[in-house]
Amino acid sequence: MTSLQNNRRVSWNFATLQFLSFAALSLLGTYGTVYFKRRGVSDFQLGILYSVPSIVSIFSPMVWGITSDWLRQRKLVVVVMHFVSALLFPLFWFLDSQSFLLLCTVMGLFSFFFSASIPLIDAWTLDHLSHKGGDYGHIRSWGSVGYMTPLIVSMFVFSPSVGGTAEVLLPMFLGVSGFRIIAAAQATFLPDYSLERREKMEWRVLKIYFRPFSLIFFFCVFIRSFVFSPYFAFFNVYLDQLGITDNMKGLPWIIAVGAEIIMIAFSDRLIKRFGSVTAIIIAFIAMAIRFIVLANTPSWGIILAIQLLHAFTFGAFHPAAIRIINQMTPEAFRATGQTLVSVVGGIGGWLGNLVGGMWAASHGYTVLYKNLGFSVIATTIVLIVAFSIWKE
Repeated sequence: MTSLQNNRRVSWNFATLQFLSFAALSLLGTYGTVYFKRRGVSDFQLGILYSVPSIVSIFSPMVWGITSDWLRQRKLVVVVMHFVSALLFPLFWFLDSQSFLLLCTVMGLFSFFFSASIPLIDAWTLDHLSHKGGDYGHIRSWGSVGYMTPLIVSMFVFSPSVGGTAEVLLPMFLGVSGFRIIAAAQATFLPDYSLERREKMEWRVLKIYFRPFSLIFFFCVFIRSFVFSPYFAFFNVYLDQLGITDNMKGLPWIIAVGAEIIMIAFSDRLIKRFGSVTAIIIAFIAMAIRFIVLANTPSWGIILAIQLLHAFTFGAFHPAAIRIINQMTPEAFRATGQTLVSVVGGIGGWLGNLVGGMWAASHGYTVLYKNLGFSVIATTIVLIVAFSIWKE
């Protein structure tokens, strides 16, 4: 086998790992909250339960990053994270609202091994590309395909009837654990690359994050996580309340991820033309529209249509945010910048889920989405003014 053929084979193996990891994520993200709700978890408890992964995401990427640096390899860490999370996930089958404290404990353990795995796979993929070359976008796009595929299958697996019990969601458990175990096995066949030791941190570098523009950017990250975490946590529960059948609950996310893929394909040249700040402002406007429409109990067709706005709320925001953090941070310390983004996002998600849970429990889902929408509208006005005063 020639060197070129071997590189292509390895790149396809990395693409397969992305596919498997995102396939597990899609099933959990789409049906997890519906399952817990049917186990008797209240809206307020659901907000608390889903604040746990946000808290874990504040420190888990740093812990796993330090661990992989200390071992000077990614493979073992990725295999352990996938395998252990696959073993922990079935524990949720035996828990309900009567054992809520234990449920939160298991969620914390599971999230510790689950949530940081995809960023670590991204880092491992970039290690490979830096040594052998290749197209990151092509490899990462298979993660999006992996996200959509099980949701398409779920349209034929889950019941077409309204409502249902928690037990009918058993295929979710088989899928999440199954994909994680296969991913762990797949990772063992991938090459590891010896990691260079990091430069010693110069703490004076951190002063760049206290510049006005940097503070505004981190405010963006915080608010986006604050509003999107409860949006994701309660969206499919809201669909359940509206009478959407289990086999159709994945369709909005198939449309959303499809729109995201198209936007990301063009995001680089669009951001170069219009700027990262413009992309973020447009993303916030799209968020506001998305939430306000949901607050007005729309028809199924309108719900599907507004999922196209995911092209902006994620497909435009994510590349723009990466570009901004990379531009404001010296190259040697970009990992620190990404870690700060994770920490700020984790805090925003934690508070957002707690507040969102209280809004949903006290006033219902329409008021939840109305409040999220008004929060984004107010933030957008602040951002337009602030970004016009303090430039990149």
